Amino acid sequence: MRKDKFDRNNLPEPQGYFSEHGLKLAGNGLWRLAVCPFHNDTKPSLGVNVESGAFKCHACGAKGGDLVAFHQLKYSMGFIDACKALGAWKDRHARH
Repeated sequence: MRKDKFDRNNLPEPQGYFSEHGLKLAGNGLWRLAVCPFHNDTKPSLGVNVESGAFKCHACGAKGGDLVAFHQLKYSMGFIDACKALGAWKDRHARH
């Protein structure tokens, strides 16, 4: 039986994560705009939700519901690897 587990509570805070990963967020409120890292963007076309981490590019169509999806797409990773990179995957077999 597999004991590994995704723990959404351990994901980083979205606004800080986006800034640390190169997005300059513009605007105020829940949804902010940034230049999209998924295509050759020159004007901010990527909307990001600073509470949930959801994102959607209105130019290229890249989208996802949280930071895991963003990390997967930006760094070409699978789900588990992205969760581990973000500190949200607990390996129950690892010794601490």
